[in-house]
Amino acid sequence: MDYSYEDLRAIAYKVSSEAAALLRDNICDPRMAERIRGETTRADKLSEDYIVEALVREGLNVTIVSEEMGVKGKGDLVALVDPLDGSINYINCIPWASVSIAFGLGPKRDGKGVIVAGSVAPVFNDPPLSFTLGKGCYKGGIKVEASDKEESEIIAVYIDNKDVAQLLSKASFLQEYKLRSLGSASLELSYVGLGLISAFLDLRARLRNIDIAAAYGIVRECGGKVVDGLGRELSIPVMPIKKLGKVIAARSIELLEKILEATS
Repeated sequence: MDYSYEDLRAIAYKVSSEAAALLRDNICDPRMAERIRGETTRADKLSEDYIVEALVREGLNVTIVSEEMGVKGKGDLVALVDPLDGSINYINCIPWASVSIAFGLGPKRDGKGVIVAGSVAPVFNDPPLSFTLGKGCYKGGIKVEASDKEESEIIAVYIDNKDVAQLLSKASFLQEYKLRSLGSASLELSYVGLGLISAFLDLRARLRNIDIAAAYGIVRECGGKVVDGLGRELSIPVMPIKKLGKVIAARSIELLEKILEATS
């Protein structure tokens, strides 16, 4: 089946927005913090169930790859879903969390393929961010043009404690920035694309394809770069759920090179 990438962006935008609204309606409800199994909360499950049902209603022949349920379906189109990124924030009534949906096409047997459209919907405040492969990125319904704003003073950093001293000792330039770890990696990575955050570093090698597939597309379509710890363009497999290793992103090539030198 042939798919319009722009139609897929519209679906990702719509469904992620609706799931975010559902979560927003239930914020600070203590029942949302209940554990269903393992680390999965009732909030995670509520959002995931809604997304799965909504994608089915759209009539897509889709395989859904999600944090909570794993892989479901046998369609040629793949939906990579993170139903609630920032669940700890959410269950503690902290307004920084998001819903991510990305669509991928290509061979599923070896996990390769291409991410063609997606959306990251903040549960609070801002409109969803989205992208279409080769067509650009969007904030709400407005296409994001090249930003003339000065570089942000914020860098989002996710590192283990053992890495802190080494990183800071080798990266004196970081003293020019405010380092933040806010708890929703997909949002922070997406904001790199908008220029609201200068760079994103996850040196823990814990992020998975479902966590940042949509945000990855947003950064690239907004004119930024997303690379691995060796500076190679990051590859996002469409399935199964897979860790990606170190993830580094920036719009400024000069800043990206400084970060790579400091983290090598």
